[in-house]
Amino acid sequence: MLNKLAVRNAKRSMKNYVIYLFTMALVTALMFAFHSLIDSPSIQKLCEEAGVMAFMIGIATFFVLWILVWLVHYMVKFLAEKRSREFATYLLLGFHKKEIARLFLKENMVLGAVAFVLGILPGIFLQQLLVTVIYAMIDAEYSLRLEVNGSTFLLTAGIYALAFLLALFRNKKRFRKMNIHDMMYLDQQNETLKDGNRSKRKWMLPAAAGYILFFGWMLYGMRFTMYNAFPLVFGLIAAVYLLYMGLSAWLVSYIRKGKKGVWKQGNLFILRQLSSKVRTMQFTMGTLTILFAIALVGCACALMLNSYLSTEGDTKWPFDVAVFHASPDAEFDRELEIIDSRADIRESFAYCMYQNGTDEMRRYLIGKNGGSEDWPTYYRYDTWLKLSDYNRLREMLGYEPVDLKEGEYLIHAKYRIRDWMEEFSERAIGPEGQKLSCAGIRTEGFEQNGHNGADSVFVVTDAAAASMEPYYSVLAVQLNGSPEEGLGQELQSVVVTEEKLNWDQFERTGVTGVLNFDFGFGSDQIYNDASLVNVRSEKIPEMKVLLTSILFPFIYIALIFLCVALTVLAVQQLSDSNKYKFRYDVLRKLGMKDLEVDRVILKQLALYYLCPFAGAFLLSAVIVAFLSEGFLFFSGVKTPAWSYMGWSVLLFGTIYFLYFAITYVEFCKNIRTAGVR
Repeated sequence: MLNKLAVRNAKRSMKNYVIYLFTMALVTALMFAFHSLIDSPSIQKLCEEAGVMAFMIGIATFFVLWILVWLVHYMVKFLAEKRSREFATYLLLGFHKKEIARLFLKENMVLGAVAFVLGILPGIFLQQLLVTVIYAMIDAEYSLRLEVNGSTFLLTAGIYALAFLLALFRNKKRFRKMNIHDMMYLDQQNETLKDGNRSKRKWMLPAAAGYILFFGWMLYGMRFTMYNAFPLVFGLIAAVYLLYMGLSAWLVSYIRKGKKGVWKQGNLFILRQLSSKVRTMQFTMGTLTILFAIALVGCACALMLNSYLSTEGDTKWPFDVAVFHASPDAEFDRELEIIDSRADIRESFAYCMYQNGTDEMRRYLIGKNGGSEDWPTYYRYDTWLKLSDYNRLREMLGYEPVDLKEGEYLIHAKYRIRDWMEEFSERAIGPEGQKLSCAGIRTEGFEQNGHNGADSVFVVTDAAAASMEPYYSVLAVQLNGSPEEGLGQELQSVVVTEEKLNWDQFERTGVTGVLNFDFGFGSDQIYNDASLVNVRSEKIPEMKVLLTSILFPFIYIALIFLCVALTVLAVQQLSDSNKYKFRYDVLRKLGMKDLEVDRVILKQLALYYLCPFAGAFLLSAVIVAFLSEGFLFFSGVKTPAWSYMGWSVLLFGTIYFLYFAITYVEFCKNIRTAGVR
């Protein structure tokens, strides 16, 4: 009998809380799709960085697990309160508390199982969509094929079941402590508004707002240290919860003052309902605000990485092939022979870089980056390139040539440090008696991670370069079409042999682990590649796959957090619509027309939905503005900083509006039933 009753009650819950069931199915689909990337043969075949993706998705799953536990716990507690009178009736009929607890447990397990099954099939299609997007992002071909791994299914089911068990275990104890009286009146506890002493709570609103502004000031002033970072973040979280405690008191105070705005178009009713809801749900509203903020920040970070992915390849590796050699006399015969055997060479050029014993730019950049004198990031001496070679390279890349006069120099640097170069260009450089003045700054992509200098290079006339000492040599090649696979590996083996490097150690640690010559690779922070050989068709996919491994978990977390938070908002309002029937019926009896009642409902829901979203927007805007400025500096991506936040709000605002629209339609539908109209 209990099993039949559990199934019947589960069906009723599915009907009454469709949004909850939909969200749990969506969470299942997202979990299955992202977990499948860990074991996907297509992803593992694509790159060696699949392990990085597995690690990042694992971290994201840890956070998703706990937010899922919170959602299930919240909903189970919520459903228990709404059905408390039903459970009290069971006790009166002779049921034991353990039987009721087991009944409720079975109902939720049935509900969870149905949501899990409903989410698996969309999860399989979503997995294929994710793999297709990853392949498209790195410009690789992919044909759709079914990839269902048993370990992925077990992992998703295990995490899903663990979340339910942890949430239900906490609620099981509540049943043991409940009695008939408590159950009969549990669903009415939130109907009482306790104003209390308003003077003790009103100060919380300006205090919380003041702390958030203080946090932004600390953030923008770069005043965070290892000692104050955690206290400041914890203080920000506390300020969010205090914000809603103060908001409720402020609303009550505003209502009691009886200003003109209170008496217009049902505002008294709306404000009273809102203050009551905020007062009884202040902890939940604070939690939702934090979830929304995390979702917006996560989406903005994903958009930043996407901007970097779409532009950085052409900037970092503009030549199809670039080969470094420590000897300034290298002829690159063997390298050209290998390239010619694996690709169609359109144009090649071997040239020499110079140095004159000065390191003004090196010391300047180290100071700007906050490094030390023994930093291996830059060459020991500043790098120089003669004008004729520079213009030949510009011609290969499709750039316009430049002119220089005697006594002038030009700086070619990465776009992200242009402001630094503007400051540096005001000085004359070079040995005493041979000072040169700056004639301009160029920031096009120019292979400046160890080949054409590290972050920057000076360009001088051929006559000025003739008096300098040859430093090292570089081979730049442009191809017709793409080369065969393995070109970079073969070229690298030749260069390592010529440079007399230990191959085994080189394979383990890369260039920086086996240096026996002067080399610099620049100060890029987001993605830095210190390679003697760069093959553009190989380097760009490597970078994109690695950064995609970081990008997708951001999207994963953002979507889960957003859907969970919106579900709580929607379920709260829809469950309360039954007790609002009487209140709105009273408004009609007082003379309010149906259209006016609909407007009151719209205002009530809009304000309720606006509260956590507005707070989340303010929090995330401060954080995203700070992150985008840092991202602009470290990446050089020219996308406006405000666009990341703007697109995040637009994307999530669309989902937010859909949930709001569904809630509004269902809410109006509920209050019209049972003969209310």
